[in-house]
Amino acid sequence: MTFYEAIPHVREASRNDIIEIISERIPLKKSGSYYKACCPFHSEKSPSFYVHEIKGTYKCYGCDAWGDAISFVEFFDGLTFNEVIYLLADRYHLTISYKSRKKTQQAIKKEDDILSGYSSVKSEILKTKKVYVAFKKGNTSFIPIIFIDDKLSLDAAKLLKKRAQKIIFVAQDTSWEMLKPSFEAALKVELEVFAIPDYSYEFPEMDWVDYCSTQTTQIITKKDVIHLIAGIPDNITRSVYITYATDNFKENNRK
Repeated sequence: MTFYEAIPHVREASRNDIIEIISERIPLKKSGSYYKACCPFHSEKSPSFYVHEIKGTYKCYGCDAWGDAISFVEFFDGLTFNEVIYLLADRYHLTISYKSRKKTQQAIKKEDDILSGYSSVKSEILKTKKVYVAFKKGNTSFIPIIFIDDKLSLDAAKLLKKRAQKIIFVAQDTSWEMLKPSFEAALKVELEVFAIPDYSYEFPEMDWVDYCSTQTTQIITKKDVIHLIAGIPDNITRSVYITYATDNFKENNRK
């Protein structure tokens, strides 16, 4: 069968299988006609996550997460909708044509062509809604992290935006010529942009404007900062940054 023919079969089978699917990922406890657990999508001490076996749905009354088995796997495992369909199709021994599978495999390969190593960390990016980007490999415990050899491209930034809200650049020994276009690409796709000067957790992440203002090893001018702000698509965010930069950016950098 084709990929699209498989979708209703997977949806029906996973609806009847939702308790098993979710319990393979988090511990569920029977509670009346429901199953409950602490929500895996936000931090909590008392269970507010309920699974309705008959309806084949889940709902969290703490963060309002809601959906079916497919959406749960999609979000919990950090997979795309297409990837979940293939995963569950295999579970239910449904045969999807080679041509359809090849298209998905090609899409994943294309993602790694745009941003090397992306496919191996994208599930973690979706779970945390953030990603660290470093320009050289080093000893680091930041997760999830991607190492790049050049500036972050606009296409790579768009790819990260699909799963992340926040990008933190690990900027150890990185030139402004690399950082500036990388900041620009991330800001253009409306990621929240932060930076840290070192791999160590001793250096807290800071907003990119604050990072620019505190650097003393390279010259970063107010003109550079205003240019980056001008590329932010959202009018309100752009206005806030202009006000913030005007009040807080100090042009005291020296080589």
